Amino acid sequence: MESWLIPLVAIVCAVGLPVVLLIVLVVRTTRTKHEERMAMIEKGIVLEEPERKANKFNALRNGLLMIGLALGAIGGIYLDDTMPHDWAGFSVVIFTVLGGGIAYLAYFFIVLKMLEKEKEQ
Repeated sequence: MESWLIPLVAIVCAVGLPVVLLIVLVVRTTRTKHEERMAMIEKGIVLEEPERKANKFNALRNGLLMIGLALGAIGGIYLDDTMPHDWAGFSVVIFTVLGGGIAYLAYFFIVLKMLEKEKEQ
């Protein structure tokens, strides 16, 4: 087998298959919802559109996520030398994802407190 073909197959399997599965899942879910709605309309049931609440805290979430990712990447870069040789290069990815997760947790608790304050008023 050609040496360039192995990474190509790995990339297709690692990226292509999940993307295809996600597309199939979205199409099936959309089609099922559409069929259910059409069946209810045929029975004469009037459906109301569900109200979608706009997220007031998008900027907070995105800002915290970017800060968390950046701090995680910086921490991974500085701690890369302290990791075992087997983990060389992975510490940046690990700490970046960890920083993003911590940022999402911080976002959750901040929004929870803000919503509690709104309910009290």
